Amino acid sequence: MKIDSATKSYISKTRLGVLAVSTMGMAALAITPSYAAIAQHFNLSNTGVQMLTSFPNLFMMLAGLIIGKLSTSKINLKTLTINSITLVMIGGLLPLAFHNNFLFLLFCSCLVGLGQGACTNLSQVLISTMLPKTERATTMGLFTSFTNIGGIIFIMGGGQLAATNNWINNYWIYLFSLLILITVIFLVPFHPLNLNTGEEVKVNGKIKLNKYVFYCSFWAFFTMLLNNVLNNNISLFVVKNGLGATSQAALTSTISLVGGLLCGFIVGIIGKKFKHSSIALSFILYGCAFLIIGFCHSLTLIFIGSFIVGAAMSIAMGQYSYLLSLAVDSNSLSMALGIYVAINSLGGVMSPFIVNPLTSITSNLGLNVFSVSGILALLLGAICLGVKFQTNLLNNSVD
Repeated sequence: MKIDSATKSYISKTRLGVLAVSTMGMAALAITPSYAAIAQHFNLSNTGVQMLTSFPNLFMMLAGLIIGKLSTSKINLKTLTINSITLVMIGGLLPLAFHNNFLFLLFCSCLVGLGQGACTNLSQVLISTMLPKTERATTMGLFTSFTNIGGIIFIMGGGQLAATNNWINNYWIYLFSLLILITVIFLVPFHPLNLNTGEEVKVNGKIKLNKYVFYCSFWAFFTMLLNNVLNNNISLFVVKNGLGATSQAALTSTISLVGGLLCGFIVGIIGKKFKHSSIALSFILYGCAFLIIGFCHSLTLIFIGSFIVGAAMSIAMGQYSYLLSLAVDSNSLSMALGIYVAINSLGGVMSPFIVNPLTSITSNLGLNVFSVSGILALLLGAICLGVKFQTNLLNNSVD
């Protein structure tokens, strides 16, 4: 079908609106630059203040399942998206007015997590339902780039605002979600067109999930488990080994986001080049990155490793969503993504409970948390290749 100028305009505007939604994917991390100040203000331990981001992970899991069900109902996808962004905005801005009770801050963080989880699910559903198949792989790659852009804005912007006066100002960064809300209102269509027929897309029929939904979710669980190894341990590792100050340790997270941002622009190309092995490739990259960090005691090499971790995350997350869109029909995609987001988030929650015991068991071998994670990642990559996960999924694609 020849694409006319009106259709090209529809695709461009819709893609921009949908990608704007994906910038909410790290909203809950916005307050992390102020952890030390909040812990001091409320006299909290490190574990206590970290609940501001660990609890939202649980609500992200819940949001994935809820949105997976709601988006297959008669509720309009754009309406769900607007409400989800509004949750992030309310949860992020309320502490500006009420900030003297830590439990209230925790409640607001959970609202942000609920909205963030919903936006993560919906942005992938919108890509798969509002854009033509020819645009999916590339846009899924851009989805990871825009998620990282959002992470940079929320984390670095929040930190800069907190530095201007006190930690309360950190919450002003959630005005960014208002900008995204306005963008979605104007660019995301209420009634998307089927670009093959020119008719409105109508979601009807029963939800039919298959084993490949759970296979994708299984591998995504380990992807997030590995990714959170960096977030949970890098600052302590850098400071403990005398490789840099706290500020330099914090920079590693930003470098990881930059790696994810840049790699996201070429995820579509990587997906085509490694059609049957892109997920295994991401595990191998995780493995190499963690081994570099764990064995090479150099701040420069740690920065390189962090960059590679971000690239690995970008490849994996861009490809999982695309593979799910091939594994199930359009009626079932939203629920498939909901299950994927829930299990993926669970991997992030479980990361310290799996990786830390493994590290303790192997500590007498001279291994640390990163070298152990590197070995685990390479093992997962080898298994993923050996069982021909992607090959089998593609051979049984519904498209």
